[in-house]
Amino acid sequence: MSKVRKKNEIRRNLILRALLDYGQLSLTDLMKNTGITLPVVSNIISSLAKENLIIEVKDKDNTQAGRPPYLVKLNGKAGFILGIDIGRLFTNFIVLDLEHNILADVRKISIPLSNDISLIDQLDKEIKSVISEAKISWNKLLGIGISIPGMVKGRKGLSETYLNFGERSAKEILEEKFKKPVHIEHDLQAMALGELWFGEAKNEKNVLCVNVGWGLGLGIILDGKVYYGEDGYAGEFGHIQVIPDGDLCYCGKKGCLETVSSSRAIAHIAKARISEGATTMLSGENINIEQIDSKMVFEAANRGDQFSIEIIEEAGRYLGSGIAVLINLFNPSLIILGGGVSNAAPYLLDSIKSNAMKHSLVQLNKKVRFVTSKLGNKAGALGVAIYLARDLFEVDHLNPIAYV
Repeated sequence: MSKVRKKNEIRRNLILRALLDYGQLSLTDLMKNTGITLPVVSNIISSLAKENLIIEVKDKDNTQAGRPPYLVKLNGKAGFILGIDIGRLFTNFIVLDLEHNILADVRKISIPLSNDISLIDQLDKEIKSVISEAKISWNKLLGIGISIPGMVKGRKGLSETYLNFGERSAKEILEEKFKKPVHIEHDLQAMALGELWFGEAKNEKNVLCVNVGWGLGLGIILDGKVYYGEDGYAGEFGHIQVIPDGDLCYCGKKGCLETVSSSRAIAHIAKARISEGATTMLSGENINIEQIDSKMVFEAANRGDQFSIEIIEEAGRYLGSGIAVLINLFNPSLIILGGGVSNAAPYLLDSIKSNAMKHSLVQLNKKVRFVTSKLGNKAGALGVAIYLARDLFEVDHLNPIAYV
């Protein structure tokens, strides 16, 4: 790439990224945000307008005397991003336009996660269905972000757990299949990104996003940025040991927090105790013990079933104690509880909070707030979609300081 072409690409992407991040901006705002001179900003804006990538905004609220500022924003209809959060039980699809509007929000029974290459054809079928439902052109789809559980190195497009197809990365194979940019993200980081851009973490600096679902996980936001760790594996909160010689976890270790506090664990404990003769609403004539899941336990607790309340409070005690350790380590201002817990019985939330506060240092917990996620199951798909959208206009690797 020639120096002139590189310079133009950097300047163009800096402007597009600023508009993606901040919405409508004046030319002066763009100059301040990008460090590009006003005449160059004006020229690039003219070029982008001809490509229909940006549109002028009429400022109806302007009350200043004289000529109103020339405001521009991204043309939302110029392109779309697909965010996919593949969970162990359900897959969530979100289609965003460039103005962050949700055009489609679809939740389906998950394609079984595996390392079988046939999974890509199944995913292709689901993606085409969602794009058709959203009534957008495939040609206007700018990229696809995919969030998955397991051990994921997002930047490299590698997963050691699922979508591991040998020597070639999942990113490479998927981009070849779809002829679109693809980003693979860890589900915990995707959830944190979703909360940072669209949820409770917006405008916050230090936030812990605790996902309580089939398993347990932690998305970490430090100083306003998602923290990945050395290899991108940060956040495996569910695999800290809380019961020495406890139940065997699927990770191969014993006594992990997931074995006592996840949705899967709550259902497992309920079934085991009912089999041992416990008295509960859940052991009625029309209920098959093997079909009991955490949702049923939560519903029974909300109806006053003491057995279910005790199991949930016990799970909350372990989880709250684990969160207390996180408070002592990270000193967050906010803890967001997401996943299935968003619609859980209040007994779980109360138990989590009381035990987290009880076992953490008062100097570190006195400002912390606990909230449940308003995004619910959308967080991961939204997070990986916004990551992909921003990555399309990424300039850091081009050393912008030397060219703007």
